[in-house]
Amino acid sequence: MVRNAVLALLLDGARADVLTQMAAAGELPNIRRHFIDRGGLATATSVFPTVSGPAHLPLLAGVHPGTANLPGIRWAERPSSGPGRFLGRTRSYMAPGRAWKLERDVPARVETLFTHVPGMADVNTWFVRGCPRRSRQTRWSKPIAFLRALVTRNWVSSSDQTERALLASLDKGFRSVHAVFPAVDELGHRFGPLAPPTLEAYRRFDRALGRILDALTRRRHADDTLIVISSDHGQSATRTHVDIDAAVRTVYPKTVCYPKIWQHGLSAEAAVMVSGNSMANVYVQGAGGWHERPDFESPSSRAGELKSWLLVHPAVEHVIFRGLEIDSYVLANREGLLRMWLGPEERVHFSVEGKNPLGYAAVPPRASRDEIARFTAGTDYPDAPWQIAQFFKSRRAGDLVVCARHGFDLRARFEYQPHNGSHGGLQREHMLVPALVNGGWAAERLRTVDLFPSILAAMGRPIPPDLDGVVVGIT
Repeated sequence: MVRNAVLALLLDGARADVLTQMAAAGELPNIRRHFIDRGGLATATSVFPTVSGPAHLPLLAGVHPGTANLPGIRWAERPSSGPGRFLGRTRSYMAPGRAWKLERDVPARVETLFTHVPGMADVNTWFVRGCPRRSRQTRWSKPIAFLRALVTRNWVSSSDQTERALLASLDKGFRSVHAVFPAVDELGHRFGPLAPPTLEAYRRFDRALGRILDALTRRRHADDTLIVISSDHGQSATRTHVDIDAAVRTVYPKTVCYPKIWQHGLSAEAAVMVSGNSMANVYVQGAGGWHERPDFESPSSRAGELKSWLLVHPAVEHVIFRGLEIDSYVLANREGLLRMWLGPEERVHFSVEGKNPLGYAAVPPRASRDEIARFTAGTDYPDAPWQIAQFFKSRRAGDLVVCARHGFDLRARFEYQPHNGSHGGLQREHMLVPALVNGGWAAERLRTVDLFPSILAAMGRPIPPDLDGVVVGIT
């Protein structure tokens, strides 16, 4: 059945395992009745980095962050010459002007649901390309709700604001809406991903979903409206906070980081940009300056010294960097490394030295996109090789990427609330998110980049070329 409208709902920070367990326990009756019991639950692999903003793009536009040239919620553009000028070359989406920055930063070829679904309303969307001004329903209420939650610590009110704006959009005649519900993520950061307030945010979303479904039924739109619910990332619990820029400064004393980007901003030797608090893009000059790429494999180089220092740091799980060959990447921990390179047939080739740092029982010499999804599905790092290959398509990606160990994050200061939950890395808790549809999925597993083309196919609309996702059938 071709659907005439779509509600694309992003439950920010929701984990697949948590939602599934709560639904099985009867705590999410609307999700269970209208989605799971109809075969509408799949486990989806998100994208790297698993952070809000870049990881919103799969549902919204069908692309990986690397394709969109967004390697994090904070990133820098590496100088190609000169003394290390970073002022004006860094970006943070945790600051005013987010929508304008994203419009400027994302390549023009990346189109959104707003472009392909006429008359779609925006509720709390970060990237609004293609959305007319009259369709942006929360341009003013979203920042007000965020500031109110920041002052009162009542992050539940932010999801209430989302529900009100979505229902108001339906009242105004909008048939399709893209909406972001932020409370699970914010409460997970504050209390932890499995804390009672965070779990209550899942229940509260389920109750809001019931009221949204009732509103569609009253309007006789329930049968021809496609509803897709997913998330950008999950979270893991955090106990210990470190400033990873302090570790980088042991080798590169002149290091730029947020929020003090003016410090060494005109003569930096390195820059550290933390996202989600569990990953960081690190940019360092080469042996001869910024016109040279760093050599992390030479033990006598400063870059090699930094890599060695990070590998023994208690907060660091993995470091990832580009190899010496084109389209090659190295993921390492203190016990071994995994070399990967992307062949012309879009197959990833593998070579292990020492112990496999991803813990895979067996690694084939080469594997396709779908083969990687299958042999990594049950591991602690699902889809990691494919995600790394896609991530480094961004020219803004760090020279080296740091991923935090379980229980740690990479940013101890300058947070707007205490963090007991973090995300951004390749861990299972960060990568696996729910994918719900008010129908049935043709597959039990998919990637979040598959949601965008699947929505368009279910609505009978053309699929744009050069997407990172593929169509998964919806019944």
